[in-house]
Amino acid sequence: MDNCFYVKDFVDSKFAIGAARDSEKIAEEFMKRLRGEFDDKEFADLLIVSGFIPDLYDNDSSEETLFSKMIEALVAEWARRMGFKSSLIRQKSSYEDVLITIDCSSIVCDAKSFRLGRSQKAPNVKDFLKPEDMRNWMTKYTNAIGGLVTYPCTHEWKKTSDVFVHCSDKDTPVVILPYKYLAFTLEYKERYSTDSLIGLWDYSSIFPNKLPKNCKGGNVAAYWETMNKAITDITKTDEQDLKKFMKTADGHIQEAVDEHIKFLNQIVKEREVRVRQAFENYDDIDKLRKDIIRMNIEKETANLRTLIKRIKSFRKIQT
Repeated sequence: MDNCFYVKDFVDSKFAIGAARDSEKIAEEFMKRLRGEFDDKEFADLLIVSGFIPDLYDNDSSEETLFSKMIEALVAEWARRMGFKSSLIRQKSSYEDVLITIDCSSIVCDAKSFRLGRSQKAPNVKDFLKPEDMRNWMTKYTNAIGGLVTYPCTHEWKKTSDVFVHCSDKDTPVVILPYKYLAFTLEYKERYSTDSLIGLWDYSSIFPNKLPKNCKGGNVAAYWETMNKAITDITKTDEQDLKKFMKTADGHIQEAVDEHIKFLNQIVKEREVRVRQAFENYDDIDKLRKDIIRMNIEKETANLRTLIKRIKSFRKIQT
């Protein structure tokens, strides 16, 4: 299960030496390491358990930003191993994360990573897929034929979602694939011509009509039934190959989730010990009472103090 912390350990190592400044250079270094340390089978295993932003990283922190960049690098490396051209996009505003070119057709890719401790089981639609953004990204390339959203499959919709309405629209073909599906296409790449994977964006055939949100059985099942058939046809595999691979992948993912919980529980225990030791060392009751009051005040007012600091820093009227 070392793989489930591989990206985190790499990111943490950069901050430990104060080198986490140039994310582009770090991403290049990361991809070189991947090529040197992982064969395709090992890389597929890494893909399966990646995509989980460490919950101890602060929201919008430098650590979170660099971690997300490394997940984008994983997707770019997957594309390279598939024989496609791929590049990480440096501009983050109004651009995709990764540009993938299959044969002469370009795919704009949004590589998602989420926290396991996220407050919702599945992400909000607007946080996951914005068709207008995909269309805008595609217009920047004369040969762009569609979009791709990659994400960890622990953040899934149960039965129905607007996401599957959008991602079955042939006017803007956007394929959504969990990382375990990328691993599947890599695992079996010797069976088929990988360029034929471009067929996943042939929505005129695959999704001639958009999936309604409230279709019988839910549009989640309808999407995966259709997409699984397209994937097995293209990869020259069958339903049993796919089911067997996904069952194994799901086992690895559950093990990774368990390891993350185990890690967080260890942090909880360490902090409990630290707090107990701190209070057990008190021999002055008055000082203990004052310190408890101070700590509770700090806890209760921390968010407000942060807001006041931000207002003072950023909302001054320029004269």
